[in-house]
Amino acid sequence: MERILAINLKERIGEKVSVRGWLQNSRIMGKLAFLVIRDRTGLAQIVIENQDTIKMISPLQPGSVIYVSGVVSENEKSGLGVEIINPEISIVSKVTESMPLEVNKEDLNAHIDTILDYRPLSLRNLKIQAVFKIQATLVRAYREYLTNLGFTEFFGPNIIGASSEGGAELFKVDYFGSDAMLSQSAQLYKQIAVGAYERVFALMKCYRAEKSNTRRHLTEATQFEFEMGFIDNFSEVMDMLEGVVKFMISEIATNNDQELKLLGVSLALAPQDIAFPRVTFKDALQIFFERTGIDERGEIDLSPQAEKELCAYAREQFGTDFIFVTHFLRKKTAFYAKPNEDNPEVTNYFDLLCREIEIVSGGQRINDHDELVESLKLKGLNPDSFQDYLSIFKFGMPPHGGFGMGMERFTMMALGLDNIRMATLFPSDTRRIASVKRQEKIYIGAELGRNILKRLDAYNTTYRVVEHEPVTTSEEAAKVRGTSIEDGIKALILRNKKSGENIMVCIPANDKVDFNQLAVFTGAKFEFESKEVIASKYALEAGGIPPFGNLMGLRVIFSDKIKQLETIAFNNGSLSSSVIMSAKDLIDTVDPEFF
Repeated sequence: MERILAINLKERIGEKVSVRGWLQNSRIMGKLAFLVIRDRTGLAQIVIENQDTIKMISPLQPGSVIYVSGVVSENEKSGLGVEIINPEISIVSKVTESMPLEVNKEDLNAHIDTILDYRPLSLRNLKIQAVFKIQATLVRAYREYLTNLGFTEFFGPNIIGASSEGGAELFKVDYFGSDAMLSQSAQLYKQIAVGAYERVFALMKCYRAEKSNTRRHLTEATQFEFEMGFIDNFSEVMDMLEGVVKFMISEIATNNDQELKLLGVSLALAPQDIAFPRVTFKDALQIFFERTGIDERGEIDLSPQAEKELCAYAREQFGTDFIFVTHFLRKKTAFYAKPNEDNPEVTNYFDLLCREIEIVSGGQRINDHDELVESLKLKGLNPDSFQDYLSIFKFGMPPHGGFGMGMERFTMMALGLDNIRMATLFPSDTRRIASVKRQEKIYIGAELGRNILKRLDAYNTTYRVVEHEPVTTSEEAAKVRGTSIEDGIKALILRNKKSGENIMVCIPANDKVDFNQLAVFTGAKFEFESKEVIASKYALEAGGIPPFGNLMGLRVIFSDKIKQLETIAFNNGSLSSSVIMSAKDLIDTVDPEFF
């Protein structure tokens, strides 16, 4: 019998059909049982009255693969509108072990670390699937829009012999005994392709060895790449970008209504009749200053706060979640950025912001060979390392420009997700490779304190070390540091009453642990670990424990109240040494759970 998909069952009422899928959940109610199975299009409910069949399926756990044939019956009370009755069931792959995640529930109710630890299973959750179905629409729409405008898709290399853009954020690989690198972008290659095809686009991987552990950074990302020749000015590139972004957003609204409802999110605003506002970098900093009183007018780039405020400005004043910032300073932009004709201190470059962060960078490129060589030297780069790239400009390159748009960032911001990892199938970052957690070295005692400072330096974090007399209370610590007690943080090592497992819980220094709330959050009861165990297991004294349980092999949970702090002070593995730093930087570096 031909297989019927769940989405088509309403068209086959009264007919006998065959469906196949994974067991989503089951309910056995005495002489009646209900199964819900999942296929690639949705869910189907099966009603079982045969006692032998109920006995057969009773041991099955979610994830079991089953084939069902039966009659489609209308039932609006089922929630799905139809159900299959009088079924014949064949078990193809039996699962009898409970999953570590309840993927059959609407919400996983798990920390992102747990979701990524079990990525092969969490992808079976319908909400998580919805994100990547929408992402697939973005990719299809991007290709469709540009192909219809005469662009040619190309496929550039991921292993390269020289840096795509300069800088040190490169992953080096051993290439038959010589050094090679993973590509930072397709920039140089799409420019080469313009010399052949005039209009090109690509979907390419890019790799950046940034030691940034934030909700917006990945070490492996996917870029919507774009380049076009024979432009008169870089506004043409922005026009093209605005067109493709609006088309991609409209395609989601048209084709992914069910996924948006399932996720319960609002799609980013990009009305067809409202142009994305365009402000210069200089004016952007002025707008930020006027709206917040924060003066960053001497900076060379936009801060995260400025990006967020500019997006709020675009929504309030123009009714769109997108805004262009143009004419960045030349010392900030890449060597190939075309200096502005009227003011060579800035370039014909732009960022496109969405909701609160930058999702696209682009602009006009230098198309003259000698000018490029001088620009490379100006940036401290060796032109000899770019000979293949430079050679194309000796043989005729038209004025051209383009952009690179992060696929995962665009997905994240289009849907308003909290973390880029939720918009990435198998994320790689400083702590994971393809979602698998790296085995990091565990530090204890004095070695822990030294490696915390090394970690902060690696992340280019601003901090201050204060050496002082030994302190044992939060009040004493605040006094010798010259800070308020409210700025202190207590890192506590707790013990699971049942398993004995240790976790770290961090709270403001003037607060107490709410063990009842913690039990609800973790599903387990905890108590304070003894001073003796802390000393023998971690070589630390109570009161000198730093909030870096991630370096100690511990699960780390922060109180939500820590998010409200500006500055944080803590003892760095010793009763006589403290660190004072930004609360936000601490959160970004540790990446804790919050309760």
